[in-house]
Amino acid sequence: MNELPPAVRQLLHANQRQAAIDLLSEYLANDQKEAERRIDRYLEDDPPVHLRGAAVVRASRLNALIWLILIILTALLALIFAL
Repeated sequence: MNELPPAVRQLLHANQRQAAIDLLSEYLANDQKEAERRIDRYLEDDPPVHLRGAAVVRASRLNALIWLILIILTALLALIFAL
């Protein structure tokens, strides 16, 4: 088992390291030290990426909706002031 299970990776990407260690230790039959070692190695080899710019908008539909409304309001204000 070289790669972490998807549920453990999801916890790591949600910044829940201790929960990921606990879950992986259950997969490894309560081997807490081995779970912590594997998670540390995973975080060194593949650190989580913090979203910026357009990726943030893509990650959340609510965020995308807010940006869309702001763009439309800005366009309407530009039309009003242009008249």
